[in-house]
Amino acid sequence: MKQTRSLIFGILLMAMFGFGGSGWARAEKASGFEVLSAQAKPLDHVLRMDANIRLGLSEPVIEAVRSGVPQIITIEMRVKCQRDYLWDQELAALNLRYELSYHALSGRYIVTTLNTRSRASYATLGEALFNIGSIRDFPLVDVGLLPRKRHCYGEIRAALDIESLPTPIKLTAYTHSDWWLGSDWLTWPIQ
Repeated sequence: MKQTRSLIFGILLMAMFGFGGSGWARAEKASGFEVLSAQAKPLDHVLRMDANIRLGLSEPVIEAVRSGVPQIITIEMRVKCQRDYLWDQELAALNLRYELSYHALSGRYIVTTLNTRSRASYATLGEALFNIGSIRDFPLVDVGLLPRKRHCYGEIRAALDIESLPTPIKLTAYTHSDWWLGSDWLTWPIQ
């Protein structure tokens, strides 16, 4: 009886944490998000950024969106300058947050920019993700704040915000790598 309970407990743990093929076995799968390019240029005394990010959602995430569970995609941006001592100086740290949802009645995908509360509607998921990942003319920092004799650089990455999910889905998201969508940091020099 004691062995049977231990066996059942072990099987439940394996199922819960994705052993046996679903979660951990795919942990080395390529990330669904990738920052393809980023650059910044001064315009009207403000450093403005353009970036292209490929956002590929996994099947469980797509299914959740289509079932009425909005997903938050966060794009983090930083401007730093090198220093001779300690760590680099951070001049700016900004987050762009988007909510991706599905309107079942119209069959359209809704993207809400949470920073500004602006909304846009798209016929396909691909269009919605493309527009989230196409950042144009985004103001990063005032050019006057950039030190003249130090090398400065920008960093950007994108991630699915698991913390914003409802609790029952959050538990699944923590234990299955299909939900761990995020890019690496991309760094580029600021001229």
